[in-house]
Amino acid sequence: MVTVKLSREYRVGDVTFDAVELREPTYKDAFMDGIGRPEEWQPAGKGSVMRISYPDVIDKYLQKLITSPGYEKIGQISAADAVRLERAVCDFFREPVE
Repeated sequence: MVTVKLSREYRVGDVTFDAVELREPTYKDAFMDGIGRPEEWQPAGKGSVMRISYPDVIDKYLQKLITSPGYEKIGQISAADAVRLERAVCDFFREPVE
């Protein structure tokens, strides 16, 4: 379980939250359900590479992974907080640095 701290408190209906909890994705989520990877590295010219993220894939993961406050509650969070959630989803797929 990962807790993503948001920049401020949000209120949606009778629910107030300042963090979003995500469960770890499973093999079923990524492969059996065919969601795939939320980002990849692609050639960018002159020997460099750039990271491409897929907002639709990230959103599909958020629909499955949010355990609190619920996916339906995050529609009004700020763009900066949305990027925090994007990073959290992508971090599940990155190799840890040792």
